[in-house]
This record gives sequence, structure tokens and C-alpha cells, in this order.
Amino acid sequence: MNQVTVHVDGKIKVFEVESGVLLSELLQKERLSFSMPCAGNHTCGKCKVKGSGAFSAPTPDELKFLSENERRNGVRLACFAKIEGDCQVILEKRQEGGAILSQTGTAVYRVNPRWTDGYGLAVDIGTTTVVVYLYRFPDGELFCVRSGMNAQRGFGADIISRINYCNENGLASLQEAIVSQLNQMIEEALSAVGASPETLNEIVIAGNTTMLHLLTGLDPYGIAVYPFTPVSLFGNELKPGFFKAAPAARVYLPGCISSYVGGDITCSILASGMTETKASLLLDLGTNGEMALWHRDRFYCCSTAAGPAFEGAGMQMGMTAVDGAVSKVWEENGEVRYSVLGEAVPAGICGSGIIDAVCMFVRLGLIDDTGRIDEEQESYARYGTEFGGFPALKIGDSGVLITQQDIRKLQLAKSAVAAGIRTLLHESGCEMEEVEALYLAGGFGTYISVDSAVGIGLFPAELKEKVRSIGNGAGAGASILLLDRDAEKQEKAVREAAQEVNLSSNPVFMDHYVEQMML
Repeated sequence: MNQVTVHVDGKIKVFEVESGVLLSELLQKERLSFSMPCAGNHTCGKCKVKGSGAFSAPTPDELKFLSENERRNGVRLACFAKIEGDCQVILEKRQEGGAILSQTGTAVYRVNPRWTDGYGLAVDIGTTTVVVYLYRFPDGELFCVRSGMNAQRGFGADIISRINYCNENGLASLQEAIVSQLNQMIEEALSAVGASPETLNEIVIAGNTTMLHLLTGLDPYGIAVYPFTPVSLFGNELKPGFFKAAPAARVYLPGCISSYVGGDITCSILASGMTETKASLLLDLGTNGEMALWHRDRFYCCSTAAGPAFEGAGMQMGMTAVDGAVSKVWEENGEVRYSVLGEAVPAGICGSGIIDAVCMFVRLGLIDDTGRIDEEQESYARYGTEFGGFPALKIGDSGVLITQQDIRKLQLAKSAVAAGIRTLLHESGCEMEEVEALYLAGGFGTYISVDSAVGIGLFPAELKEKVRSIGNGAGAGASILLLDRDAEKQEKAVREAAQEVNLSSNPVFMDHYVEQMML
């Protein structure tokens, strides 16, 4: 057996491991904090760690993801490096909670709880992040908020990657990861207010359909294959004692609309108040692109294949919105300016920064309307460079690049969203001018520049002045269900009024998808 010493979060942990085990397998098994967006398929190059000692030699496929400086400093990809003897690993700690969206926008809570004392917890399990809100009964005062990156991110950045991992390895590891994380967050929230586990009376958990399957231990296989049938659409309670940290709590899971329009969207609809309008749109753009249109007392819902581009996972230097991420980019007096989360040294770029950068370079003429970087532009000598034999564009002096492949991935994602909006309008018979509001839910929708989004065609220009951010809509909706005993009737009414528009076989969507590819 080999001794592997891991430095993480200021602590030293030692493990006994057999030879030939991938470092990523050890990190997954021990639920140590690291990101592996492609789920170990050797395609993203994001699972970088500092390693020394007896590892397998880097292969050419691994080396292509590492710069010369990283190679000299012992950086390895966890999905390539095999443990062959005693070794050490450093998991660099980056502040991951600073940019996690916990604000619940302008949602209005009617306080009419089931309980006359104790506490309640509203939870948003996002594919990327997890947020919990601790409220006191019966007055509904918010006492504590805790947030963190989803502990499952080492198994893949998106739901398809995680489902594929389950298909090959079983779902026990992913269920254990999220249940353990929630138990810990529950304990931290109660400890912060000096409350005992027995005082936590109710928990409401919002999440997309896949996240709820993984939480409850249901096989998500059917979600990923035609005809895309989930085991459950939820809208039910879990058995007592599901969480060790809350043995007496009633645990309720808001219902989903379909395999790809989950309980998080149901909750966001509740929080938005969109049923008070004649016609309005709701978008939640993260690792999934989900949307709903309210028109003539019906909800028309769909999910677009946007992939993780908006969260930075699929980009060469992309990253989630944590400290070190370039989050805003603009041009000023002929110079490219940028801001970095946490005022840290630039380490990469998140979704809002990518959209800003592409929009800016389009305006500067360095990216044409087909998405091609134009090397013949006079300013290319100043802003342009090369990466992997292809042209790329520099974000000022940050050291961060936008590559040609990054632009293509963004085009695919933005085209899917833009086409989805227009398809919902077509299927409902709603005209663009009838839409009174465009509600943006989630972190990406909150931090994005509306001007940049409209500039690249992500949102219709006609809706620019109608954009309304509702913050963490899923968390807000879960809070409404927690604090108002009658809100479950409203949630059920939302689901009954909703119909899914299947985009995969919709000719209107395909026509718009091609048209909206242009920048």
C-alpha cells in the first residue's frame, strides 16, 4: 500500500492506496474538494492539482493541457495521474463561496407556517452550487444562510456527465456526496444560531429533476435516453429521518414539470409572480438552460441544450464565478479593461466575463458575425495571439484568453437559448410585444450584463428594457413553500398549468437555432 498525503483547506490528510489507482478516484472516494467538469473523460483539463512523488509519467494527452510553467511546478491532471508509490498532493484552496448567489430577489413571503415554534430550512440544490436558508417559526425571520459548491462537481460539471458516471459506477457515491454535504450544512446553520437538531421542523428542497434523483437515490438513467422518462417527478415528502442532522424534520421536495424542467423552475415561477402578468418569460441559465412562458393561463416550458458554457466549464480558461475569475470585460479609451472576483490574480474567466468579452470583440471587429476571429483586422496585432495553432484573443494583461473554440461553444449555447425563446412564443401564439417581463433567475442571470447579452443575440433586443432579475429564484420559491402552508396548492397549480415543448423534434426550433447562430 502507498501513502498519499493530501493538503486541503489548511489540513493534512493521509490515505493508504494501492498502486495503479487514479488520483481522481481517490479524491472522489474521499469527497475531497476538486472540480472535474468532464467526469474524467480527459477532455476538459480542469482537474489540476500540484503533485510530487511517485505518480505515473505524464502522457502526451495530459501534457497538451498543461503550460510549460505548470509542468515545471508539478501540476498534474487528477484524471491522468496514477498513484505508483508514496506521494503528496496539494489541492489549492480558492474562496468558492464569495460569488454564490444567495439573494432571493424581490419575492414576497406570506408567513403562514405549519409550525408555531422551532426552525425551517429552505434548500436550493443547483448543479454547481448549494444554498440553504434557515428561518425561525412562526415569524419567518431569516436567521442564517450557508452556501457552497455542489460536492458532486468532481463527478462532472453537468447532469449528463453525472448520469453517465452513475451508469458506469452506480449512484451511491453521488448520493452520499450530496446527502453528506447537506447534513454538514444543516449542522452548521443550526450551530450558528445555537439550535439543536430536534428544533428543525421542516425542510423544503428545490432542485432540477436529476439533482433530486441523485439526492433520493433514484436511478437517473431514464432522464438521459429517449423517451426521457424519470422515475419520479416528486412533489412529495421523504421518509422521516432522511437527514441525520434533522431526525424529526418533515422533508418536502417540490414537484418537477418534466425530466429537464425541474422543481427549481417550479419554485422560480412561484417566486417571480409572473402569473400576475398577461404574458412573461422566465429564464434560468446555468449548467442547464431552462425557461417558461406564461400566456393565456398556461405555462409553456422547455430546456435547451446549452451545456455548461455559461458557467465557464467548457471553455479553455473558463471557471465558475469564484475568486480569481474575470467577471466583467469592457473597452475604455482603446484599452481592454476587466474586473476580477475577489480582486484576486486572474485565474480564468466565468460566464458573464465570456459574454462581455465576445460582445466587446464583436464591436471592435475582431470577431465577425459568423463567430470567426478576424486575423486580418489591424487591431489583431494588439489583441490577438495563438493557442493550440489557432487564433485567440487576449483579455488585456490578465493572461486570460478567449479561443476560437470558446467562441464556437458560446455560439451553440446562445443559439439554443435564443431559439428556445422564439419557439415558446411560436407554440403559445404569443407575440414578442405582448411579453411584459423577462425574469432572469440564478447567479448567471443576476450577474450578466444585459447589454452584452443583447449584443450577442442571447436575449431579443425587444425585451431589453423588460429584464427583471429575481436572484436565486429556486431558493426563494423553496422559502415560500416553507413559510406558507398554502403555497403547495399554488405549486401544484403551476405544474397542472404547465406543458413541456419538446425542442428535439420541433422544426420551428431547428430553424431558429440555425438563424440565431450568428453574433
